[in-house]
Amino acid sequence: MKGTVLSQLDLDCIIFGLQRFGGISNFWTRLVEAAESGSIDSVRLLMPHSVRTQALPDMSDKAVWAERLPPSLSRYLPVGGVSRGAIFHTSYYRRPIRSVDRYITSVYDFTYERYFSGLPKLVHHHQKGSSILAADLSVCISEATRSDLLHYFPKVDPGKTCVIPLGVDRSRFYPDYGDKSGPPYILFVGQRSGYKRFDLAVDAVALTAGLTLAIVGPPLTIEEKTYLERALPGRWIEHGGVDNDALRRLYSNAHGFMFPSDYEGFGLPILEAMACGCPTIAANRSSFPEVAGNAALLADAQHAENYAALLAQLGDDDIRTRLVAAGLTRVDLFGWAQTFSRLRQCYQ
Repeated sequence: MKGTVLSQLDLDCIIFGLQRFGGISNFWTRLVEAAESGSIDSVRLLMPHSVRTQALPDMSDKAVWAERLPPSLSRYLPVGGVSRGAIFHTSYYRRPIRSVDRYITSVYDFTYERYFSGLPKLVHHHQKGSSILAADLSVCISEATRSDLLHYFPKVDPGKTCVIPLGVDRSRFYPDYGDKSGPPYILFVGQRSGYKRFDLAVDAVALTAGLTLAIVGPPLTIEEKTYLERALPGRWIEHGGVDNDALRRLYSNAHGFMFPSDYEGFGLPILEAMACGCPTIAANRSSFPEVAGNAALLADAQHAENYAALLAQLGDDDIRTRLVAAGLTRVDLFGWAQTFSRLRQCYQ
């Protein structure tokens, strides 16, 4: 489409029917909120039949087309209701049913390819590959994800890929210090299964006297509670799913935040923690070095002893002061305004 004004942008919001909360739905919510601008005449949202995402954007000023089939089926099908000649951007690897001016797909990670097996992996990989190979542009959320894309799909023209990092909302995540009279705690946020390496957080805290592990995310299972009580008797607390205000306060008042995952497409909680002035520890792998820069302590090996050694460094006031200051500076590079400014350039 020539010129600087876009006549029609169709956003495929299928992710709102697939994910209750998480990085992708968070990004897509921000995208919908920011979509209207002087360079876009009209934005149209293609919505799933039913919605799981907890925090939906305000859609009152946007045209909405709703699908008839449940997301469990429609997620695998071409998208109907697409405006002819529109720029079509899909949130989760779906192709338009009719010809469009430009087809853009967002690529987040290659978790399925790395950690899943059997039919789920085959179906996801096929759909993802079909989307990427057909796209005029694949927007990756990190250099690590772009590298994975070119590894798993070597036939893709690198010129049809770009990297646009995610952002952090500084109006929601900022230092919000309160009463620190309780025992110092290390915060763990998010899912806990498999490659998320919740075990490393538990074992590292167990090796470090005087610290408690605070857990935010899905409800703990009976097995997890048994494991925690055996490894950290009386030294863990479950917060469950919390809203942004509560999460901000937990980050701000933590002794530190630990993100020991083996792999992520980006690692948005790292930025959230830094924006709240929370010293951060993460793995020295995947996308984390490009997100954290020199503003976090990075573990060179995925062993509890390595993380425990970094936890010990958080007891040094000079190191804590440096990490907090570096983190607050680092997050200035990752604002949603920068993200969507670059994305609009792609649309144009």
